[in-house]
Amino acid sequence: MVEELVDSALAHARANVERWGDRFPSSGEKGHYRLIPNENWLAGFWTGILWLAYGATQDPVFRRRAESLLPSFARRLDARVHLTHDLGFLFSLSALAQWRLTGNENAGILALRAAGELTGRFKPQFQGIQAWDGDENAGRIIIDTMMNLPLLFWASEQTGDERYRRAAAAHAETSRRYLLRSDGSTNHTFYFDPDSGRPLGPKTHQGWSDSSLWSRGQAWAIYGFTVAGEWLEDERFLESSSLAGRCFLNELPDRGVPSWDLRLPDGAPMWLDSSAGAIAAGGLLRLAGWTGDDRHRVAASRLLDGLEATCLESDPQAEGMLLHGALQVPRGWATDSYLIFGDYFWLEALLASSGRGVDLWGPASAP
Repeated sequence: MVEELVDSALAHARANVERWGDRFPSSGEKGHYRLIPNENWLAGFWTGILWLAYGATQDPVFRRRAESLLPSFARRLDARVHLTHDLGFLFSLSALAQWRLTGNENAGILALRAAGELTGRFKPQFQGIQAWDGDENAGRIIIDTMMNLPLLFWASEQTGDERYRRAAAAHAETSRRYLLRSDGSTNHTFYFDPDSGRPLGPKTHQGWSDSSLWSRGQAWAIYGFTVAGEWLEDERFLESSSLAGRCFLNELPDRGVPSWDLRLPDGAPMWLDSSAGAIAAGGLLRLAGWTGDDRHRVAASRLLDGLEATCLESDPQAEGMLLHGALQVPRGWATDSYLIFGDYFWLEALLASSGRGVDLWGPASAP
């Protein structure tokens, strides 16, 4: 059955190559994605899908389209369009993915440039990478940034420059200390005094409340701490991932698909977030591979089964793969939609389950 799901997802991706041209999908519904220029944090997930598909099939259609989109990432970096902590999402799944799968030297150089920009966001005062710009975000770290660290680990491996690795390792430790709660749940964000580095306290940005549990943030923690543990060869991060995974599964509704927040009071909006389920499944599959604990693989299968039963797009002509993603519920943005990162992690987890996946996050070398 997994192979059928893989084939269906790859067919969606192949059809979208022709539909989308040089535009980038963000969110959508009723069969269609909204297409925009390369200008927000989501752009890399489409190139990531293309490189996953190429790695699984060696179909040059996927490679050609992904390669044709890379200049837009270079132009964006040159023009400094919306450069935040999400540089990792953007360039790990575009330039770095191209380097990994083809050995293209120019792609590797572009990925290193992006890593330099990301390192520049590291703040020694609180030993973390500032997520967003603006005075209101000074001293603020967020759990999502754990997924942006692989770009820095790779840059250090390739150049021998320990600044990248030190920044990534320090941020991972700060996140483990201040974003991971004692019960394995996570804070979405945490503030430090930007001048002294003194811890100020947690604050949500996308969850229901400061003490609730935003499900996608929890999924980022499962996946991000696992990858950090791989790069650092540090079991503490794998243990943190396992703790976050147990918490996620303990709070998961019986249907096997997470709500956008896993600790909602009565009367709160109960939107699902399929993307959180797909990300968590991918993280648990990685964790199973590194720890040898098959319980993580069983848990990932439960999540994938839940997504198939509840969220799988049944129309083969539709552009999206997973229904019922929630982008930003507090702001009313795309609360029941296709989400391109949900589709990316769905395909990644399916390919990993079938043994056809390529690793775009962990320690690896070019061909």
